Amino acid sequence: MGHRRQLTARALRDALGGVAHAVTTSGASLEVSLSSQDAGRTRRSTLLTDQEMMARPVAAAGHDTTDTTAAFAAFLDGVQESRVVAYLGTVPLVHGRTGAVIRARVDRRLVTWGDGPRIDDALYVPMAVVSGDILDALASTGCPVIDTVDDTDADATPLDEVHPQQWLRRAVHLVQRGREALERELAEAWCASGAMAPLYVDGGLPPSEVVLHGGCAIGVIKSHHTLYATGAALATVMSLGAGERSSTFVVETRWREPVASWYLRLRTPGGRDPLWGLVRIESPLAMLTEAEADADAVADQVSRWVAAEAAPLSLPDSRWDTMAYGIRDCEVYLRATLGRQAT
Repeated sequence: MGHRRQLTARALRDALGGVAHAVTTSGASLEVSLSSQDAGRTRRSTLLTDQEMMARPVAAAGHDTTDTTAAFAAFLDGVQESRVVAYLGTVPLVHGRTGAVIRARVDRRLVTWGDGPRIDDALYVPMAVVSGDILDALASTGCPVIDTVDDTDADATPLDEVHPQQWLRRAVHLVQRGREALERELAEAWCASGAMAPLYVDGGLPPSEVVLHGGCAIGVIKSHHTLYATGAALATVMSLGAGERSSTFVVETRWREPVASWYLRLRTPGGRDPLWGLVRIESPLAMLTEAEADADAVADQVSRWVAAEAAPLSLPDSRWDTMAYGIRDCEVYLRATLGRQAT
């Protein structure tokens, strides 16, 4: 297990004394209670093989839409939890906890892979707007203190005019970056281990040369804040039937090398939202573009691997339409490992 720094409410009270207003930590985490202000968006993408976005069946002729062979050897997921633990005047002090784990298949059971989960926690506060004495007191708790001031934003609001919720959002963003770093470490460890069977990664592939050039991991995205299709192409994606995938395309971002991607419908939405049962798959670009690769055959095969993980159902999780059972197992394990905040 990774090194865990455990912050207790008592340690925080002892450190801050009467200089802070303590906040009860029961109830929803900031990830749940802090409403998102970001609107969904669509983006054009470059197709890899087809001239226009198409729907393609992934099942072999005469077979069910799912391949009963479990090709994935393991599952990688992470969790995070951010809570306000005190107010330093009007400035929120946030305690963020993160964890990530790989759960591997051994004799049809899921067990923790490698040295165990990566677990970490930290306090998040805008250092420039609190006194040095308070920062010293926070340091005395033994929990790392991370600055939520963004010095890279040239158009940033003056510090004394920042709304408290802006500090909360910045803290949650930094907690997320910490969780993603733990997940990237584990993905790189898996790829460096020489494992032959692929790793199922919850979410997009990390920005890692080891992972993106190793061909040892597949990312499966359940949420669709960005849809990589517009107009008629988007209509095609939204109308995919169970067991159908979209044409393959390239996802390009500023923070990562390009990857190959495509949409796959795991379950028929019926009268539900058209995004229900829809996932987006990411693979290293070379898997589909190297000289000897048949891009469509590779995408079909990987799609069957992902579709095979649609059973057993990951109930009672509300995301069961797109969540693999192995990913739910990771989350349950991590929640139990993190436990309740000590008092």
